[in-house]
Amino acid sequence: MIQPTWRHSLSGAGLCLLVACGGDGAGGAPAGGSGAMDGPDFTIAPAFESRWVAGALDGEDWEVFGSIADLVFNEAGDLFILDEQAGHVVAFDRDGVHLRTISRQGEGPGELTDPESISLLADGRLAVFDAGRSGIQLFTPEGEYAESAPFDPTQGAPRGVGAWLSDGSIITNREFVVSGTAEAMSVSSSVGGTGDAPGRPIARYRPDGTRELLYTAWEPPPPTGDAAEASGGSFSFNLSPVRAFDPGLHFAALSDGRLAVVDSSGYRIRLIGEDGAVSEVLERSLTPTPVTNAVRDAERERRLAELEGNRSPTTLSIAGRPDIRMPDDFASQLQEALRARIEEMTFAEVIPAIEALAVDFDDRLWVARTPLPDEEGPIDIVTPDARYLGTIQPGGLRIPDAFGPDGLMAYVDTHDLGYPIVRVVQLAPDPQLRTENRTP
Repeated sequence: MIQPTWRHSLSGAGLCLLVACGGDGAGGAPAGGSGAMDGPDFTIAPAFESRWVAGALDGEDWEVFGSIADLVFNEAGDLFILDEQAGHVVAFDRDGVHLRTISRQGEGPGELTDPESISLLADGRLAVFDAGRSGIQLFTPEGEYAESAPFDPTQGAPRGVGAWLSDGSIITNREFVVSGTAEAMSVSSSVGGTGDAPGRPIARYRPDGTRELLYTAWEPPPPTGDAAEASGGSFSFNLSPVRAFDPGLHFAALSDGRLAVVDSSGYRIRLIGEDGAVSEVLERSLTPTPVTNAVRDAERERRLAELEGNRSPTTLSIAGRPDIRMPDDFASQLQEALRARIEEMTFAEVIPAIEALAVDFDDRLWVARTPLPDEEGPIDIVTPDARYLGTIQPGGLRIPDAFGPDGLMAYVDTHDLGYPIVRVVQLAPDPQLRTENRTP
C-alpha cells in the first residue's frame, strides 16, 4: 500500500459571510480539539494525500466514463462508480485496481435503463435506483444480479433519491404519480408541499414498494408575482414565480438510520429518528447575511448566465415512459419563459445560513455555509452529539462526492482534455476530527 505524505489543503483564508464568525482565522481550537456549537469559528486545515485517479480518454469500457451519476465506498474502501450513460457500475479496490464491472445498458433482467443512484446495503448487496424502470435493481457483493424491487407509479414512486438507508429504503422529497393511459396520461409530480397539506414532505420508500411519510419539513410561503408561460402544439407550461434565497431542504442519513435535516434560514440541523420524531437539534449562533441590492443584482446575473449556458430541452422525460419530443418552436419559448421568470423573481430578506449538508463515514456532519453569489463559503464539521470540530475556509478541502473509511474521499472531476475522471484522496489522521459516534 502507498504510504501517504500528508499535505495541507488550505490555500488561503476566505471571507466569513455570517455574523459572529469570531476567532483569528488561524486556528484557536479549544482544548480537546472540539468546541461548543455556539462558540466562535476556529479554522482547521485537514491534511490529505492524493491516492489514485480513474478515467481515460480511450481504453477499456471500464476505463472510459460517459456520465458519472453517483459513487459509493464500502467498508473495505472499494469504490463503486455508476456510469449513467454506459448503464453499468465499475468497482475499484482501495488502491485503484479494477475489480469488476456490474450490469450493462438494456431492458433485460439485471440490466439498467436510466440509473441515477447507488448504495451498498447492510447485507453487502449493491442497490441501483433505475428511474427508467421506477425501481431498485439489486446485485450480490460479487456483482451478480439478485432481484428487482419495483415501485408502482400509479400508487406513487420516488422521482429521485435524496438519501439511502442501509435496508435499501429511499428517502426523497421528490415524488410522482402516473394515471390514465399512454394516449391520455396524467402525471402529478411533487417537490415540496402538495396543495392542502402544508410543509415539505420527506417520504421513505421501502424496497417492498411501500411508502410512508417520514417527516414534514417547514415550507416558506409561496412566492408572489405573475407566472411565466410557454406553449406550442399540445404542450403548455405554466412556470410559477420564484423567490431567490428561500431556504432549501437538505438532508443526509446517519449510520444509525437517523436523518439530518435542514429546512430553515438559520443555522439549525434537526436529527430525525426512523419514527419521524426529532431526537436532537444542532444550532450555531450565526446570523444569516442580509440580501442587499448588490446581492440581488449578482444573483440575477448568475442565474441568467447559468440559463444561457444550458441547452434548451427538446424532449420531455417521465420515469417509466418513452421520451416525448417537444415541438420545434416550444424549446425556444420555454427558454424565454425561464428568462422572464428570472428577471421578475423576488428575493427573501436573508441568505440562508446553510447551503449543503453531508455525512461522512464516521458520522461527522459536513455543513457548507451559503456564500454570496459566485463565491465559495466555509464548511463546518460537527458531530451528532453537538460538538463543533472546526471550520474549513474557502480555498480548502471541499465536500466530496463520496466518503469512505479511513478518511478516503472521492471527487468527480473533469480532465484538462474534457473527459470525466474520479480522484480519490485520503485524509490524514487528525486528533481534532476524532469521533467515536459511528455505529458498527
